[in-house]
Amino acid sequence: MTPDYIIIGGGTAGAVLAEALTACGRHNVTLVEAGGAPPQPWSSMPAGFSKLFKSKADWAYQSVPQSRAHGRSIFIPRGKMLGGSANMNAQIHQWGHPADYDGWRDNGADGWGWTDVAPWFAAQENYAHGEAPRGKQGAMHITTPRDIHPAAHDFIAAACGTRPSQPADYNGGAYEGAWVPQLTHISGRRFSAYDAFLKPAMARPNLSIMTGTHARRVLIAAGRAVGIEYIREGRIETLHANAGVLLSAGAIGSPTILMHSGVGPAAQLHRHGIAVVKDVHDLGTSLQDHPMAVLTLPTLHKNTYKTAASLPNLLRYLFRRGPLTSNAVEGIAFGRSAPELRAPDMELLFAPLEWRNEALSDPAIHAFAIGAAVLTPKSRGRVSLTSSNPLAPPAIDFGIFTDAEQSDRRVMHAAICWALRVAGMAPFASHLAPPKATLVEQINGALDSVQTIYHPVGTCRMGNDSFSVVRPDLSVRGIGRLWVADASIMPTIPRGHPNAAVAMIAGRAAGFVRSVSRAATSQPSPPPEIKQGANMNQPSLVTS
Repeated sequence: MTPDYIIIGGGTAGAVLAEALTACGRHNVTLVEAGGAPPQPWSSMPAGFSKLFKSKADWAYQSVPQSRAHGRSIFIPRGKMLGGSANMNAQIHQWGHPADYDGWRDNGADGWGWTDVAPWFAAQENYAHGEAPRGKQGAMHITTPRDIHPAAHDFIAAACGTRPSQPADYNGGAYEGAWVPQLTHISGRRFSAYDAFLKPAMARPNLSIMTGTHARRVLIAAGRAVGIEYIREGRIETLHANAGVLLSAGAIGSPTILMHSGVGPAAQLHRHGIAVVKDVHDLGTSLQDHPMAVLTLPTLHKNTYKTAASLPNLLRYLFRRGPLTSNAVEGIAFGRSAPELRAPDMELLFAPLEWRNEALSDPAIHAFAIGAAVLTPKSRGRVSLTSSNPLAPPAIDFGIFTDAEQSDRRVMHAAICWALRVAGMAPFASHLAPPKATLVEQINGALDSVQTIYHPVGTCRMGNDSFSVVRPDLSVRGIGRLWVADASIMPTIPRGHPNAAVAMIAGRAAGFVRSVSRAATSQPSPPPEIKQGANMNQPSLVTS
């Protein structure tokens, strides 16, 4: 059967799209995913995510050498499985700051301001602890960790001592301060978009899932998407779609597939012998991620997660207790590098373990780690093709510290200094051995470790200008029946951890797609939006 819609990519966005587009029963949907089912136990064990790095469930990209970051080639884990990176991230649930989305709106993404998106966050979540405006009826279960290291509370207390008073919740409004993170967990295990959205949809007869299937390109005829060409078990085959194609392959995958489809910068496509269907000069540009420098802080004791995988802890995990239920990042703090800023531009991330070699190596010493991150980077990078072969990885350049004003480096320096102040404050300092390096050596050592927090966005930028890749309704400019719905459409990166924002984007995208379907079939129906009832804090998603 020819599907109505083809979804490319089974990560967070693809899972939300699959659930939303099959819910009413009118549409047949095929989801195409290059990987397979999430491998167990690591995809459900919260502390197991680093075990998936560079496995068959990871695209395991590497950046090009970063010229302003000591020539470092940065590891970029991306989930290659149903559930995608939601099955191998640190599980932090965060809406983002109102200034993030108001900035999108003010720069041309009409309809994407804070008041437009906040009800969607609430509608998609089921938060165990909070009050309004937090959601209680959504599919995504959110909670705080069952067990956390005692030093996490001490880190939060020390970080709060360096910042002004804070709200009780960092979700639902403006924030600055320090908290134990809220997680996509249930009963001590990971509860990802795969669990929340895709598993329920898989029981529906109008959803087909093709795993082990690499989308080669979108087929475009007469200016509109009519299907896809894919590679499966070494064979190239095609699949047509009655109503359209939705790309949800992420900030690296989506622009790469578009370029192989002939949509992208004409000069680059010509260079690789790809026929140009639509010259989109800015496709693949505006790549952003949160740069992070890591401070390693040796402890005075052995109470760290260096031995998290010991037999006693494995036994504790059978009862969903102990360090294996940890997401590794047990404290987060947000602050401003300058008092005149209206929103945070720095984040600190506390882990009760040594973060060694971008987590590709097990901890070798008893230590804690504080990651110091830039939340609003000004630098921009790009994703480019390296070959006409769709199986060849693209070139990924974050452009770290390349902004002309060197603002990112100044903010990173401020964030590292903030981390060092926190490390020296009670009660957190009581855990740490005296530093052997000077302050300058500690700062330079942290700068030498720069990586990202694995939050790539922006390569299919949304806007209303002629250079944007997608319109505010997420349709690809100049190509009919083709949408992009994932982190690639973000005009700027949110201040924090964007997985919830990706789910929000996909939920709204499904509404835009349904509105086109209804218009095409002339079926009267309410618009695809969040319907506000008497209780404005309990919106419901319109799925008909």
